[in-house]
Amino acid sequence: MNAHPISEAGSLLVPLASYCKATADQQRLMILRVLSRESFGVLELSQILNVAQPALSHHLKVLLTAELVETRRQGTSIYYRRALIGAQDPIRDLRLAVFNVVDQITPDRKILEGIKTVHRLRHEHAREYFQKNSHKFQENQDLIAEYPHYAKLIHDLLGNEPLGEDADVLELGPGDCGLILDLACQFNHVHAVDNTQIMLDKTRVKVDHSDVDNVSFHLGELSEIDTSCDLLVLNMVLHHLATPAGLFGEAQKHLRTGGRLLIIDLCAHDQDWTREACGDLWLGFDPEELDSWAETAGLAPSQSAYLGLNNGFQIQVRTYCE
Repeated sequence: MNAHPISEAGSLLVPLASYCKATADQQRLMILRVLSRESFGVLELSQILNVAQPALSHHLKVLLTAELVETRRQGTSIYYRRALIGAQDPIRDLRLAVFNVVDQITPDRKILEGIKTVHRLRHEHAREYFQKNSHKFQENQDLIAEYPHYAKLIHDLLGNEPLGEDADVLELGPGDCGLILDLACQFNHVHAVDNTQIMLDKTRVKVDHSDVDNVSFHLGELSEIDTSCDLLVLNMVLHHLATPAGLFGEAQKHLRTGGRLLIIDLCAHDQDWTREACGDLWLGFDPEELDSWAETAGLAPSQSAYLGLNNGFQIQVRTYCE
C-alpha cells in the first residue's frame, strides 16, 4: 500500500521536480546568489551576470516555475527577487537549504563590479532628480502623503518604544518635512543626514525658522557618517535608495545596543507616476520584504502600524530593534 495517496504524492513530486530542474544549473544558482538581498530587473541582471537577455529570461522562467524567485512590477519594468518561503511549503527545508548554500558562494570580481555599477546608476538617478526638483519635491511628496496625516501614528509608536528623552536620533534625508522638528522636541539631539547639499540646506532652513537648537547637519551617505544613535529614522526615504536591503545592514552598524530603526514608507503600489513626480526608484514595499531584510541584518521586528489614504496609497510605520 502506498504511503501517500496519489494526489498527495503529486503535490510533492511536482514542486520537487521543478526544484531539482531549477537548481541543477550553475547559472541559475548564481542568479539566486545575486538576488540574495535585493531585487533586480532583467536588464540589470543581464549586465551583472554578462548573460544575453533571452538566455537570462529562460533561467528566470525556470526559477519562477520552481517558486524560487518572485516577480514584482515596478511601473513598466519587472523586478525579480528571491521567493519568501511559506511555513506550509511541502519542500520548505529544501528551498531554505539551497538559499543557505548559495549564500556561501563569493561571486567573482566582475559580478561584484556589475552590482556596484547598477547601484551607482540607481544612486545617480536619484541624486539627479533631487538636484533638479528640490524646489517642488515636498509639494509633490504631499500629493502622496502629507506628514500631518501620519504624524500622530509615528508619535504613538515611538511612545511605546523604550527610548528616553536623552536618546540621540539620526534622521536620514529629512528634507523640509516637519518630522525633524518633532524629533528635536522629543529627544536629546538629532543628526540630520543628506547626500545632497540643496536638500540639506532645506532642512537647515526648516530648523533655523523654529525654536529647536539641538540639530546638527551632516552632508554625505549614511555609511560615511561616524555617528551612533539610539534611533535611526527614514521617513519616505527607503523608496529612493539604490539598495533598500543594504540600508538595514548599515543601520545596524549605527544603532547602539537596544536601539531602534524607524521606517515610514509606502506599501507596495502600482502608481507609476510617482517615479517622475517624486523620483521614486521603488513603488513601495511589501511588509514581509522589509522583515526579511531586517532579519538578515540582525534586526528584530518591534511594532507595525498601517494607514490607508484616500488617494489609494497605504503607509506602513515599522520599528525594528537592534
